[in-house]
Amino acid sequence: MQKSAKYLTMASERYKDLLVLNNMFSIFFVFTLCFAVSMHSQAAPIEHLNEGQIIVTDQSSFTQKKAGKSAFQQVIVKLNGDPSVLENVEVKRAATNFEQYLVSSTFVQNGDKLIYQAEFNEQKIVGLLRAENLNVWGKRRPSGLFWLAIEDDVNKSKSLVTQSSSSQYLDLIQQSTYDRGIELLMPIGDLTDSMNVTALDVWGLYSSSIFNKSIRYGTNYVVGARVGIVFDDFSASEKLQLSYFITNGQTIETNEIVGDTISGLITKFVNEYAAYLASVYSIGTSETGMIYSVTLHISNVNTLAKYRKVLDILTSLTVTQKVELKAQSKDVASFTLTSNVPVQRLKTILKLEQNLREPEYQRVDSAVVIDYEWRGN
Repeated sequence: MQKSAKYLTMASERYKDLLVLNNMFSIFFVFTLCFAVSMHSQAAPIEHLNEGQIIVTDQSSFTQKKAGKSAFQQVIVKLNGDPSVLENVEVKRAATNFEQYLVSSTFVQNGDKLIYQAEFNEQKIVGLLRAENLNVWGKRRPSGLFWLAIEDDVNKSKSLVTQSSSSQYLDLIQQSTYDRGIELLMPIGDLTDSMNVTALDVWGLYSSSIFNKSIRYGTNYVVGARVGIVFDDFSASEKLQLSYFITNGQTIETNEIVGDTISGLITKFVNEYAAYLASVYSIGTSETGMIYSVTLHISNVNTLAKYRKVLDILTSLTVTQKVELKAQSKDVASFTLTSNVPVQRLKTILKLEQNLREPEYQRVDSAVVIDYEWRGN
C-alpha cells in the first residue's frame, strides 16, 4: 500500500525540521566549545598550586604517609618551578615532616584509579622557600596552546593530538601539566583548526605560521612539537625523538628530547616547558631585596566593575606589596603600585594579562610611570 502524498510531504517537512535542529545544535555546540576555550585561555590564577595528587594502590597508613610526602614535594615544585628545589636540605626535612604543612587529605576514586589528594598551607610553604632564598612562582602564569604531531612508526603518517581526537595522550598531558602547575590547552580540532594548521605544518615546526594562525585561542604562548623515529648518525641507530618550539610571537625556544616511549617524551617536554616558564616568571629572593614604586595609568576604566577587576589583578600579583588608587580622570584610573621587583620585571609579569595592553610608544619617564589600556568588560 502506497503512502499518500500528503503523508510523504509531512514526513519530509518533519525530517527537514529535525535536520535544521540538529545542525543548529551542532553549530551551538561548536560555538560554545570555542567560546569556552577562548574564555579559558586568558591568563588566570592557577588555583591548585597548594594541592598534590598521587596515584596509589590502597588506603593504608603506610601508603598515606608515602603519598603525603610525594604530594608535598609536588606542591613544592609547583610553587618554585624547578624540581632541583627538592635537593635543598630544609626542603627535604620539611618533606619528611609534611604533616606540619598539611591542611587536609582524602582518597578519591577516579575511574579505575585511586588518588590520594592533599591540600597544604601555601603561605607556610612560600615562607619556607623564601627563608631558604629559593624562587617563588606566583599563581598568575602564562597560558599555552600545544600543537602536537605524532608520526606512525609503521606507515609514517602524521596525526595531530586534539580535543576532538581519541588520543591516549590527552589524559597524560592534563595530568603532567597539573603536576607542574601550568596551563597547556590542546587545539579543539574543528574545521577552523584543520584549515589553519595541518599535521604537516606542525611536523615542520613552522613556528611563525602556527603562532599567527593560533590567535583565536588567545594564549600567551604557542608550542609546537613533533614525535617520531629519527636516525642518529653518531650511534648509527634509530631513536625516538621529540622536537619542539616555544614562542610568544617575540621570542622562541627550541630543543630536542630523546626517549624510549612517547609518553615519557611528553612528560619530559612538559617538565622542560614548565622549567622555561619558571625561569622567566618566578621571582628570586635576590630580586626582592628592595621596594619599588611605580604609577600605572590605565585607560578605559569607566565602570566600577572594571575598576574592581583591575584592582583584583594588581593586588593578586605575588610581587605586589601595596596598591592604591591615586586618581581618576574621566576613564583613566591611576594606581600607585609598590612591589619588590624592578619595573621591567613587573612589566614582564603584567604582559600575562590579556586585558591590559601597553601602548607601543615609550614614555620618557617609563621607569616610574607605565601606561596601559584596559580591554575587558
